[in-house]
Amino acid sequence: MNKTLFHRERARSGIASRLRIAAAAGSACIAPAASALPQQLSLTATQVSLYWPAGLGAALLLAGGIAILLRIRLGRTIEDSDNLAESLRADNKSVYRQLQSYGSELSVRERELGEARETIARQQREKTDLQAVIDQRLRRPLDAVHSTLNLLARSGDRDSAQLVGIAQRQLQSGLQSLDEIQRLGELEAAEPKLPTDSPDSTSLSILLVEASAEGSLIEPLETRGHRVQRETNGIDGAEAALRHNFDLILMDSRLPLLDGVEAAGRIRRGNPDQPIFAMVAGPQPGDKERYQARGLTGVLARPVSDYQLQQLLKWTVRRLHRTTTSREQRPRPTRLLNNSTLLRQRDTLGHLQFAELLSDRIATLPKKITALTSALTGRHWIDAEKLAQALGASAGEIGLEAIAARLQALASRLAIDSEREYGRHQRTELLNLMRASIQQLKAWRDKNLNSEWALQ
Repeated sequence: MNKTLFHRERARSGIASRLRIAAAAGSACIAPAASALPQQLSLTATQVSLYWPAGLGAALLLAGGIAILLRIRLGRTIEDSDNLAESLRADNKSVYRQLQSYGSELSVRERELGEARETIARQQREKTDLQAVIDQRLRRPLDAVHSTLNLLARSGDRDSAQLVGIAQRQLQSGLQSLDEIQRLGELEAAEPKLPTDSPDSTSLSILLVEASAEGSLIEPLETRGHRVQRETNGIDGAEAALRHNFDLILMDSRLPLLDGVEAAGRIRRGNPDQPIFAMVAGPQPGDKERYQARGLTGVLARPVSDYQLQQLLKWTVRRLHRTTTSREQRPRPTRLLNNSTLLRQRDTLGHLQFAELLSDRIATLPKKITALTSALTGRHWIDAEKLAQALGASAGEIGLEAIAARLQALASRLAIDSEREYGRHQRTELLNLMRASIQQLKAWRDKNLNSEWALQ
């Protein structure tokens, strides 16, 4: 029993000792782990602080990617811009060729128009010559025969008077036909007019006198649609300017054969109003006044800039437009008397009889024209037609050609039913025209006839 107790106590003590050893071992293991715990926490804190460099690197990578994308897009944009610029250059060349073609076609049309105008002017001269021939070869002899018949009619012989009356009527019919021919010849043919261009698109005729082809202005001028004649020396330039009318002359100051200033002086003597500009290389202060004193309009600096050339062309167009407008607005004098008819009648009838005739016409024509206007107002067409015919014949005898032509035209209108109202509206104009004609006739009588002596 004791042994059993001994063994039990020994086992218990072994177990206790083993428990103590295990506890000690556990304490030993727990102590290093506890001491190592702060170090593990500091390492975790260090790992957390490394997130910032990683984020910065990711941002740099993202920025680099965006930059690469923008660079690619910029390259594509530049390539598209180059393609667009090339297309625009091609279009510009095509438009430039079309403008050159249009300019050439316009030049051809201008030449054709100039030829047509020359043809019209030649026809007008031929018409004027024909009218002069009719007046010299036909009208004057017939008027002389008419005056001779008037003298024979006053001789008192009845048989002669009858024959003279027949001859006078036939002759009067021939004179009226001749008057109608002359009136038709006096009608001006309507010249076709081109549409009015704007000042910038007006084609000018320009004479360009240059000593050298280097830096020539012929291409810039022709590109703008102007007609250019180029000469290379002063003699040919002056002769060309005197042969043709140019809207503008551009001339180098130094030219072979004849100096530019001397050539300009020669041109100025033939055409005082011709605009002439000298082209001077490196002009100095006072050159403009010096050249203007010698007959030139102005000075251009060589080489001539596009802006300076454009301003000069605009000035020339405005000057040409003002000149054309002033010519068109200039009043044309109305020719109411034919002096040759009056002088011929005076020489045929003599001063005394012609003075009596003028006095009678001056006294009776205003009254008869008043009666005509009254008949027109009352629409008495037959009476008005007879009065117009009689008044036209009486006015034609004393050289009142304008009123005679109007009255004969009125008589023709009054013979047509549809034209009568139009003739009625002309009564005031006819009355004023007759008054002006009588005033001019009185002035001619006082100047060319001694009425007091003739009426004695």
